[in-house]
Amino acid sequence: MKITVATLWTDQVKPMQDFYTGTLSFPLVEETETSFAVQIGTSQLRFEQDTMQEAKQYHFAFNIPGDAFQLAKNWLQQHVPLLIEDGVDEIYFENIDAHSVYFYDPDENVVELIARRDVNPDKSLSTFSVQDILDIGEMNVTTPDVAGVGARFAELGIVRRDRQPIKPDVLNFLGEAEDGTHLLLGRAGRPWLFSPKIALTSPLELEIDNQMHVRLDREGVLHRK
Repeated sequence: MKITVATLWTDQVKPMQDFYTGTLSFPLVEETETSFAVQIGTSQLRFEQDTMQEAKQYHFAFNIPGDAFQLAKNWLQQHVPLLIEDGVDEIYFENIDAHSVYFYDPDENVVELIARRDVNPDKSLSTFSVQDILDIGEMNVTTPDVAGVGARFAELGIVRRDRQPIKPDVLNFLGEAEDGTHLLLGRAGRPWLFSPKIALTSPLELEIDNQMHVRLDREGVLHRK
């Protein structure tokens, strides 16, 4: 599974566009008065104006080469403040042999760079730039009906990475481990790593593998488009 397009909603299109295209220098691929899209490696990230001005909270991660974590972290902290937890600004996930670093965008979405040593390709880079980011590697799917949405994803061939049943009270990582792309399925109310921000049921649309289109509505119901 790969996320080819992710569409999220924002109350402030212009500041978000300035951040992603100016501060971080992602290529702009689409722009209207109420939306924009940037290229994230082989993925696209789109933001639409939320006319309802409802509270939202997203968490998503960008994959980086497996051997480029320190270069990427050095590049990132030249552009944005890094988020801190327990006095440190990075984390190592022993179970998946991955390093991550976190930051906020203008909406205070929790954004992550993750280097999965066993999955993301090595690049032997001497410097790092935004062009070295590989794709969107994680996207939260927050809903009050974790079991129901998990069952719907299973019907579409997207299951937990450990192939165990969906657990409604924990964060479920959907998608094959070797693909390095996961949907983070869980309930509202849980804090994200490196942030006091609380997960909220928030609308999103995903294009997966250039062909499957799904939409999570504001109530947390999943639809096949």
